[in-house]
Amino acid sequence: MRLIYLIVAFLAAAFPVRAAELTTITLVQSSLSFNFVPLYIAQSKGYFAQEGLKVDVVLAGGGPKAMTALLGGGGQFSASVLLDGMMAHRKGLDDVRAFATLSYFYNPMVVRADVAKARGLDLSKPLAERVPLMKGLRLGITTPGASSDLTLRFLALSNGLSPDRDFQIVPLGGMSSQIAAMQAGQVDGCACLPGVDIITKHEGLTVDLVKPGEMTELDGVTFGTLYTTGTYIKAHPEVARAMARALVRAMILIADDPNAAKAASRPFFKEADDATFDASWAVYSVYLPKIPLISREDFERELAFEKSVLPPSAYKPVDYDTATDMSFAIAAMRDFKR
Repeated sequence: MRLIYLIVAFLAAAFPVRAAELTTITLVQSSLSFNFVPLYIAQSKGYFAQEGLKVDVVLAGGGPKAMTALLGGGGQFSASVLLDGMMAHRKGLDDVRAFATLSYFYNPMVVRADVAKARGLDLSKPLAERVPLMKGLRLGITTPGASSDLTLRFLALSNGLSPDRDFQIVPLGGMSSQIAAMQAGQVDGCACLPGVDIITKHEGLTVDLVKPGEMTELDGVTFGTLYTTGTYIKAHPEVARAMARALVRAMILIADDPNAAKAASRPFFKEADDATFDASWAVYSVYLPKIPLISREDFERELAFEKSVLPPSAYKPVDYDTATDMSFAIAAMRDFKR
């Protein structure tokens, strides 16, 4: 018997069992923000690897750039916001597929505390009374046509103002430039990337301009979105299935063990101190999905929002069944009985 054990040990050393090789894919992500927490959890908890994937993440510096990279072959998946896929379809890029929800709509808006005091921008007042007090303010966005721009325009239009006449809309780019512009007094406030509001409020520099839930037309609508192409998932359904399963596992953790989900996300926000991260999690975790589905109803609500703010020449309807593929998400939910 001892001889058999020795032979087995020798063979194991001479011919080690090779672990199944992982399939490497590239995920092009628009930015590092709370919009993409399920992806961070799937990475740090090892769900991608356990599903047979090695995911290399590339930061694109904006949603349109991430979409361009996806369509140009720079990655097999991309992560940005739902608007980016809608706009791609309007340009005739019909191979784009929205694959999963990564976060629900939340576009924070803040104003410098000194400006709020001078203008009487008090959250105790109804939104319809506060918005007219914003006339003439210099308000930052990421880039023209981005979701931050459209949300600011929606706020103005739905409260009787003209965004171009009554606001000074200033493109600022990413988080660091938004924060720097408010610190320097170059803008009075912003429709911010998630995180900018927490950091600047923590510094005492800003206060909220709009409370969560005040723009009810957008409650529950998909914001952060995972994309791929119809061509890719047709050729590689096993990769699409693995991606969907990893995301469902991440969302199960969000639903069943929020503290573990929070800890798994923490390494991706190295620039935030613990107090800022904790405050951000308390605000944004409410907007994280428990399932990856993009519903037809919420897709239509996104379309209604876009129609209300886009120029008529830029808007046209987008077909849900053409622009999304929920089949892999549904199959993964069945696998985990969700």
